Amino acid sequence: MKLSFVALLRGINLGAKNKVDMKSLKALFEEMNYENVRTYIQTGNVIFDNATYNVSQLEGALQETYGFDIPVIIRSKEELEEIQQHPIFSKEQVYVMFLAKEVLDDQLAMLNSLVDDEFVVWNRRNIIISLSKNYHQTKFTNTFFEKKLSMPSTARNLNTVNKILLKM
Repeated sequence: MKLSFVALLRGINLGAKNKVDMKSLKALFEEMNYENVRTYIQTGNVIFDNATYNVSQLEGALQETYGFDIPVIIRSKEELEEIQQHPIFSKEQVYVMFLAKEVLDDQLAMLNSLVDDEFVVWNRRNIIISLSKNYHQTKFTNTFFEKKLSMPSTARNLNTVNKILLKM
């Protein structure tokens, strides 16, 4: 059975570096036999319908095609719907940090001691946070979580998550 997934690419098209053209990105996924491929905005959201996917294969193809490492984090439509239903998701200044690996108990305890803003670690693979300040003024950015958790992650705001879901 085919399901809808989104590949969330980390760190592309930020300013003048790590440029990735969305048409070529879509074509790359299609060449790798992903079906019904579509992209949403320039920050690396690739939606596709498949029964399976391979993150390592995707990351290797992206590295070979674009010449730099691009971490890929995959979430299903169902996972995004669960995030969307969480009470924090309906608040102000909401961001989701999609994590490459599961948060361990000691990492969760560390986050609870460091993060002042309202947040939840959802299914151990996502952090939903309602920021008390603008994203560009807070210390609780994607980079903060990547460093504290020692793993790749990528952030999307509430509006982007909602629009990705509409395209799925």
